[in-house]
Amino acid sequence: MSGVQTFTTPAGHSYSYAAETGENGETIYDLSRVLQEGSFPIGTVVVHPNWELFPKTEGLLNVQFGKGSGTDRHERTDAPKLGDMELPYVVGSHLVNPADLTAETDNGAAPLLKFRKRMLGSAYETNSPAENASQDTFEKVRDLVTGLVTTYQADKATEAREATYTKFLNAQRADAVQADINKLDDKAQALALIRAEMVEKLNTYKTA
Repeated sequence: MSGVQTFTTPAGHSYSYAAETGENGETIYDLSRVLQEGSFPIGTVVVHPNWELFPKTEGLLNVQFGKGSGTDRHERTDAPKLGDMELPYVVGSHLVNPADLTAETDNGAAPLLKFRKRMLGSAYETNSPAENASQDTFEKVRDLVTGLVTTYQADKATEAREATYTKFLNAQRADAVQADINKLDDKAQALALIRAEMVEKLNTYKTA
């Protein structure tokens, strides 16, 4: 794990973090909010390249709230506490496009990442339903994630981590392509049998 560092979001909020590399090259951020009264731990956010094997849009990043399972939020730990009193935990994951950060804005404000689905919150870290988070929570999380993705892109370790994650995905891609090849082979064998039967029938008609 690297030493504690800090970043400031577009809204001017300061966070400290320590980053470590996950098993498959994920970047795991242990975050704290820095205020005048001190530093307050808020939880973990994991960032890595798009998990989709054959994405339609290149260059997306996945931002996951809490560390652990990439598919089941109830198997994650240390979900960030960024919500309100009713839904303090932010849960789920989002695919974001870093290209948003270089887009022009109408009012000249710092560009923010776009989220393609609703922000979800929960009363408890696990074993409680996810509900739509408040607009205030959404804005706070979007501001944080924008600053975090900027930090991720500037990190010298990101390139090596992404290469590790690509190897992880490539193993799954190879399995998926092999499965498709196996299906084609099965179809080809079935078609070859059907063709052979039809040729035999054709020859029977010709010699009759």
